[in-house]
Amino acid sequence: MTATTALRTEHDHILSVVACLRAACSAAGAPNGFDGESFGSMIDFIKNYADAWHHAKEETHLFPALEARGLPRDGGPIGVMLHEHGIGRSCVGHMADNLAAAIDGDETARAIVTQYAMAYADLLVAHIQKENGILFNIADQVLSVEEQARLERIYETAVPEGADAGTGKRYEALAAALCQRWEVDPAEAAQLGQGEFGCHAG
Repeated sequence: MTATTALRTEHDHILSVVACLRAACSAAGAPNGFDGESFGSMIDFIKNYADAWHHAKEETHLFPALEARGLPRDGGPIGVMLHEHGIGRSCVGHMADNLAAAIDGDETARAIVTQYAMAYADLLVAHIQKENGILFNIADQVLSVEEQARLERIYETAVPEGADAGTGKRYEALAAALCQRWEVDPAEAAQLGQGEFGCHAG
């Protein structure tokens, strides 16, 4: 397995939760349809797996390795990815800030949670399509076999502060449980990452 293959596999788990997020947003429009527990679990997953686990690997290890190979940060695909990571964090922040009130029945808070949840879902699908279809292909071309192996070894041991080596597996199990709850086929959700990306990341 190469470093980019490992990241693509994590993308599949993220996309399965994105599909659950969309399903939960659709259900929230019905009477008694807002599932606060599911939204809480998905926010937890996004913060601690999609961001602190997955995006941290890209930002701390992959992107610097690509910069060292001459890929520019500003005005290129790395800059676009970093910008989108920031937008995603903002969306999740709005979701988290309003979740307690939404669970208590505040309709305005529920609207905010679902609005930003859908915005995050749309962002992540397009973001992952660009990484899978553009950035990771560039990485496979410019990184040597040795560099890919070095990054892959780092990914096996790199964990966020306060986490442990089992964090990834625990959140992947949470993704599987959410898929059961929302009747999402993980394999079908993973196909979202192979579609046409919305714009060129370069």
